[in-house]
Amino acid sequence: MSKYMGKCSKCGKTYYSNRKGDIIVCDCWKYCPLCGAEMQPYTPDLTPSFYGLDGKRDLHVLMVCMNHSPPFYSSQKPVEVVAHEKFE
Repeated sequence: MSKYMGKCSKCGKTYYSNRKGDIIVCDCWKYCPLCGAEMQPYTPDLTPSFYGLDGKRDLHVLMVCMNHSPPFYSSQKPVEVVAHEKFE
């Protein structure tokens, strides 16, 4: 039986699967790139529509690491890894 592998484009972690085309979600987006601690989901203190008033940028923060001063805010989304390279 063949095995297939795929690498995360953000962190380089390799995933393996028994089926070609499997989609695996890498968990690197959950961890702080500065200290490696698991970040917490970010909930803004105001409604998201408030941050986008008058054509201003929308708030795209998904996770926050409170181990830093000021806290580290991450906008990285989950990364899908497709197992497509044959691995022996």
